[in-house]
Amino acid sequence: MKRIWIAGNAGSGKTTLANYIGEKYNIPVYHRDLITWDKNGNIRTEEEQVEMLQAITKNETWIFEGARFTASKIDGRLDRCDTIIYLNINRVICVYRGLRRAHNQSKNINMPIEDKQPFGIENIKSTFIDYPKKGKQRKTILDIAKRKGINIIVLSNRKSVKRFCLNMIE
Repeated sequence: MKRIWIAGNAGSGKTTLANYIGEKYNIPVYHRDLITWDKNGNIRTEEEQVEMLQAITKNETWIFEGARFTASKIDGRLDRCDTIIYLNINRVICVYRGLRRAHNQSKNINMPIEDKQPFGIENIKSTFIDYPKKGKQRKTILDIAKRKGINIIVLSNRKSVKRFCLNMIE
């Protein structure tokens, strides 16, 4: 595992897992949120985001955490990753984690804006309505990845994530 794409719903644990693997194996971690938003909290253009991701995926080692499955065909992730870890976590748990994170961040007024991960009513709607509708897109991308020989790991709950992390130690 040298070029890892960690995907999943908001609140699924992508950032936590990416940071863990990155620290353990000394692999640079790139977060979707830092690509989507600039330091002032403005959304970058799609072209800027794709350009940033293409630059990242040209590297020999990287961990990218974030979904946006459809963009993966043009931004280099699907062509360059050797492993996809898909966190298919229960949506209720994802919303709970997202709300908890937003609450904790609201108490930290000194946190840089680029580190804040917004989570509000739009995220809740996306988690329960939009994300499930994109299931066919995710399946298509994962099928393409499988045909390319990319290692696909699906983790569906805290226990499977914990087991995966413990097996990495061995």
